[in-house]
Amino acid sequence: MPGSSEEGVPVGPAPGNRTLLWAICGVLFALPAEARAPAENRLDVVLRARLDGDTKRLDGSETLTWTNGTADSVDDLQFHLYLNAFSNNRSTHLHEARGKFRGGHVMKDGWSWSRITAAELLSEDDGGTDLLSTLAFIAPDDGREEDRTVFSLSLPEPVGPGETIRVALEWESQLPRVRRRTGYKDDFLLVAQWFPKLGVYEEGRGWNCHQFHRDSEFYSDYGTYDVTLDLPASYRGDEDGESKGEPKVGGSGAIVSAELKGDDRLMVRFLAPTPEDRRRVDRTGKQALVHDFTWTADPTFVVHRELFRYSDWEREHAKDVAAARRAFGEEKELELHNVEIRVLIHPERIDQAGRHAKATAAALFFYGLWFGEYPYKEITVVDPPWGGRAAGGMEYPTLFTCGTRLFTTEDMYTPESVTVHEAGHQFWYGLVGNNEFESAWLDEGFNSYTDSEVMYRVYGPERITTSYAGIPVDGERTVALPGGSTCADALIGARIPLGFADHDLRPFLPSGFLEYWRDLPGLHAVPRREDPRHGDRRGYLRSPDADPLDTFAWEHVDRSSYGTNSYRRTAVTLRTLRGLVGEEAFLRGMRHYAETWRYRHPYPDDFFDAFEVGSGVEDLDWYWDELFRGTGTADWSVDVTQKREPKARGYFLDGETSEYVLVGKDAEESDDDEEEEDGTEKPPWVAEVLLRRRGELRLPVDVRLAFENGETEEFVWTRDEQAAETWLRRIVVGPTKLVSVELDPHAKIWIDRDMSNDRWFDETDEVTATRWAERALSQTARYFQWLSRFGG
Repeated sequence: MPGSSEEGVPVGPAPGNRTLLWAICGVLFALPAEARAPAENRLDVVLRARLDGDTKRLDGSETLTWTNGTADSVDDLQFHLYLNAFSNNRSTHLHEARGKFRGGHVMKDGWSWSRITAAELLSEDDGGTDLLSTLAFIAPDDGREEDRTVFSLSLPEPVGPGETIRVALEWESQLPRVRRRTGYKDDFLLVAQWFPKLGVYEEGRGWNCHQFHRDSEFYSDYGTYDVTLDLPASYRGDEDGESKGEPKVGGSGAIVSAELKGDDRLMVRFLAPTPEDRRRVDRTGKQALVHDFTWTADPTFVVHRELFRYSDWEREHAKDVAAARRAFGEEKELELHNVEIRVLIHPERIDQAGRHAKATAAALFFYGLWFGEYPYKEITVVDPPWGGRAAGGMEYPTLFTCGTRLFTTEDMYTPESVTVHEAGHQFWYGLVGNNEFESAWLDEGFNSYTDSEVMYRVYGPERITTSYAGIPVDGERTVALPGGSTCADALIGARIPLGFADHDLRPFLPSGFLEYWRDLPGLHAVPRREDPRHGDRRGYLRSPDADPLDTFAWEHVDRSSYGTNSYRRTAVTLRTLRGLVGEEAFLRGMRHYAETWRYRHPYPDDFFDAFEVGSGVEDLDWYWDELFRGTGTADWSVDVTQKREPKARGYFLDGETSEYVLVGKDAEESDDDEEEEDGTEKPPWVAEVLLRRRGELRLPVDVRLAFENGETEEFVWTRDEQAAETWLRRIVVGPTKLVSVELDPHAKIWIDRDMSNDRWFDETDEVTATRWAERALSQTARYFQWLSRFGG
């Protein structure tokens, strides 16, 4: 076990004491061989770090134990130094971001850096071999010399298949002002991707250790972490209050010890997974592992705890449990173990702590029900402070950050939506460790699909609001005004050049109160509720065909394409897949994939294969190729013309006399009655139903015909028929009038580019269109009146 301080607090091995580090790794992290997935590497890490509270310098030591799970011999090691992404404006990350962060802010200060000061290959025989002299920075993706986010160490001898090595590193670093995913804001800390992190060696491909791109995240091997943090004593817990002396610190795994060292330092030790988690074998026959370690601290944190219990949610969502039972069979154990939810929240938002916990519990229940239980005993929810928004919305093993605001309600989905999403990443990315650099959609998209399903089941449709000065008002504008957004138009925020010294005049600065005066939302805003699943589709339509869905994160044409493919397009593609194969087969396929690849590194083909095996639906290659690796889209539409078959008029050949006879000279048609005055039936109705497909995709489309007598008829416009022609004409003849035609009546297909032309009705609703037009004209008139009088 690690050494102890004079006060008896376990603090981990001191920097430089590499023999002790070697012994720790050899004993502490040994797990039975049968618990490890075949052909997978194994990484166990011991970290010790000290934070300077004033300068935010973070220096530390690391010992890693790595087992080569491939059939290759490996002659070097490659590491990430993520903090160097913020070391200068010519790093790959900032170059791709054009030096800007969220909100368009240009990075001018708050830089960070990291450097290796010692590197040694540990050995029982000679004590170690220096590796620092072999260190070389590399840029495998773009060759940028200024980028220092990846380095390599050459080994004196290759690591053979199944062999294990131990390496000790020491490093120094400067934390950034909170940027994308990491940093500090005052005394708040989110310390992520903070230590030299080993890449993933892949059989036949070599090291997968990409540079830190603007639009990429992370990828690393599974194992265990033993982390000791030496922090200022200000992060110790208060003796009073809900936390009762618990340190204002959170991290992956759980705190196993926390004590003061002298009067000014706090020593906190984490184990991830916890000792209890490591001993437990889950229902897949595997023991818990993690692939990263992240921590957070803030002296102002309030610690709120709740317990997730499966039974509480099972009663409330019995229909979903029954559906899962039908999909997986009676022999499948669905009950989930209890999980302690630990919310680290700031005092001004303490009334939302319970809402964070409920949303986290919703994710634990539904994701666990569908994809297998969360295997750890604890999960930590972090609410970043005001001014620390860049730390929000990120996921790490057993810990995630969310984000909220004041004046919200549950049906506004804040903080519920981001909380469910980030908690869901414990499954998609945490337990199934896909390569986020190359296939971000395998976790982000799977998670977007699932979180929308959860949100609708737990919270119902989202209530759409518009914010004025940070205060939400129910409803939204009916039309976009000049300037393109609610926060700026031709007057608010306008700049008038003065012609000297780069100065300009801004008569009206952006102001929520001014915008409220302009819009008068109480008169003109239109209330709206949105199903989050339709929100996925709306997001997909922003960039549905710019790149194939299966594209490396940094190789999309623009950020809109990256965001659409990685999140919303994957969500609607999975939802369409569910519609085509059926809900039960879909659930079986997804669960089989999740359980097969737990604590492993799947790629797209692994998902495709596992889904087909689990669902029992074969021959889906066309779907994978067209939907995931193509850019095709489609718009299916329907049009109908209908009238009664005309009465016979004109000259007809008499079969008996072989003479032409004039018929119907004086007849007048009427559609009002079913019978003629003489009691004979009127001619039948003839409807021409014309289906069209515009675009490259071909999916089987259900079509439903509804008649005036209440009868319905359904048929399928097949892929083969669509391959032959881009249209299908069907003539329907009968005594009953056709009243509607619906494409996809069972809502199977979510990737249709325009659903407004998927329905035809014999009678149209003119009232709704008139009401919307009245609102739009009223709002526009109000805007120009306000503009002409400068708001008067």
